[in-house]
Amino acid sequence: MHFDALSNLTALLATGLFATTVGCASSGPSSNPSPATPYVVVHGSWQSSADWDEVANQMRAQGAKVTVVELQAHGADKTPIAEASFDAYTSKVEAAVDEIGGPVILVGHSFGGMVISAVAEQRASKVEKLIYVGAFVPKDGDTVLGLAKSDPGTHLGDALSVDEKAGTIDVDVAKLGDVFCADCSAPALAALKQRYRTEPLAPLATPVHLTAENWGKVPKYYVYTKNDHAISFGAQQSMTGRVKLAGDATLETSHCPFLSQPARLVSTLLGF
Repeated sequence: MHFDALSNLTALLATGLFATTVGCASSGPSSNPSPATPYVVVHGSWQSSADWDEVANQMRAQGAKVTVVELQAHGADKTPIAEASFDAYTSKVEAAVDEIGGPVILVGHSFGGMVISAVAEQRASKVEKLIYVGAFVPKDGDTVLGLAKSDPGTHLGDALSVDEKAGTIDVDVAKLGDVFCADCSAPALAALKQRYRTEPLAPLATPVHLTAENWGKVPKYYVYTKNDHAISFGAQQSMTGRVKLAGDATLETSHCPFLSQPARLVSTLLGF
């Protein structure tokens, strides 16, 4: 399905068929990394917490505390797709932040960028910084579907199929490598395909509500994935052009540097 079809789907969702709402607050890497500050990582669509295992383990080996949240109906989570909502996603991440207690660094990949933005709105006082990795950076009222269909450089449009009755959206598994990890090793790509699960549609159509007083005040960092076929480099630059970044880095990788270049990503995350 092309993104012109997504425009029709977005309009359909706006009528309330799947829509839900969520109530929601100088550049360059820091020269003084703080591995004592815990990291909370949120994965992207069609993926799972297990995709971040190598990065999380390498970060822990360097003294960082890392929690990777498994969103509902992803990976090993058994939540029915009908019960997966954007509000449920943010609540689960907020619970992880609250359990840690002190300030955290939120890391979001792809769709995870929407989730960490909403969590920062609700828990601004507990978020030291936000790090977006090849991720959507929304403004108030944005949805993933809306941002995705405005990206002319993505390869996702030709790979998508939607089941409106089931409330799901899928990527053609044969195109998974090109879209998500064109630079992955064969074993990494095989693992990505094995962990693949159908994505709940409703959360992708849910608008994020953000304010300058909360989300706007949290320092933001961005890891550009320059050879990205899911969220193009141009789209990444367009989104970050709307916000003030505290720092950024560019990796010559596909959409999933945590699979193709984990050590490089670890160095980048710890360097902010």
